[in-house]
Amino acid sequence: MTEKMTMEERIEAFYRQSGGPHNPRIQELLQKHLLYGKDHGMPGYKETFEDAIIDVLVNDPSLLLLFERFQRWRSNRKGVSSDVRNDVRQLEERLQRLEAEIRELRSSVEQLIERVRI
Repeated sequence: MTEKMTMEERIEAFYRQSGGPHNPRIQELLQKHLLYGKDHGMPGYKETFEDAIIDVLVNDPSLLLLFERFQRWRSNRKGVSSDVRNDVRQLEERLQRLEAEIRELRSSVEQLIERVRI
């Protein structure tokens, strides 16, 4: 039977097993524990903070629901962002066409003015 321990209890147990916090090999032992400890994910892989958070989210149904909703919201925001970028691009193209038309009209008006002066 495996007993769930608090983080403080886990740290204390680690120090008891490793000879205490002043052991000169503590960093080496800690690194080895983080890489190969049964309570730290896949052997040989140092669990990151993100891994730990995801593990908590996946194993708690209420948090998993919140996480899924957050991901959906985030995904929807990306779609909106893409739509906004597309709208801006279309407006820029339209502005360039209008500027070209204005230049053509200005040129035509200037040519008319020159003809009237002659």
